[in-house]
Amino acid sequence: MTANTQPFSLRIFVADGDPDGLRIVERFNASARAVVFPRALLPQVKARPELQQTGVYLLLGPRPDGEGELLYVGEGDPIRPRLESHYAQKDFWTRAIGFVAVGGLMNKAHVQFLEARLIALARAAKRVPLDNGNYPSEPSLSEADRSDMLVFLDHILGMLPVLGVHAFEQVAPRPVPPAEVPDAGREVIYEAGTLMTCSAKGVFSCWV
Repeated sequence: MTANTQPFSLRIFVADGDPDGLRIVERFNASARAVVFPRALLPQVKARPELQQTGVYLLLGPRPDGEGELLYVGEGDPIRPRLESHYAQKDFWTRAIGFVAVGGLMNKAHVQFLEARLIALARAAKRVPLDNGNYPSEPSLSEADRSDMLVFLDHILGMLPVLGVHAFEQVAPRPVPPAEVPDAGREVIYEAGTLMTCSAKGVFSCWV
C-alpha cells in the first residue's frame, strides 16, 4: 500500500499515438510529471525537454532468472546523460520512468533525497530486487525543502501503481487474531486434572 489514500486525477498524454510508446503523465494540481517510455525509444525521446531537467528515474526490466522484474533507481542533473550511459552499459532494462518537477524547480540535493528515499522504500518492501550497487544516504536539506520533497515523493508513490510499478508498496502487516476468550458468563476451572465447567447464568450448576 502507498501512503496516499486520497482520490486524485492523472492526465496521460500519449505523445506518439502509441499507448505502449512515449507517455507524459501529470498529476492534477501537483508539480510531479512523469516521462514513461520503452528503452528502444530513448534515441528518439532523449531530446524531450523533460530529460534536460534535474530529476529521478527508474529503470525496469526482467531479471536474469526470469522470475519477475529488476529495478534500478537513479538521479540525474540532468537526467539525459545518465539514461544515455545506462543505454550503453546496462542491458537488463526495457522501460524507463523519469520524474521531474513542472517548471524545473528541483536541484541536485532534491533528487538525491528522492533517490535515497526510493531505494530505502524498495529495500523495505522487498517486492523487486535492486540493481543498484550502493545505497546512498539522504543529503542535508532545509526544513522547507525536505517538506516539499516528501510531498513530491508522496505524489510519485501515488502515480507509480497506475503506471504498473508496485516495487515500493509496503506489505500490510497481518492482523493478529485475538486470543481465545471463554464465553461470557462461563468459567473453566482446572482442578486436580478434572475439567469442571460452570455456568453463571440462571440457576448455578456444575458438571464434572
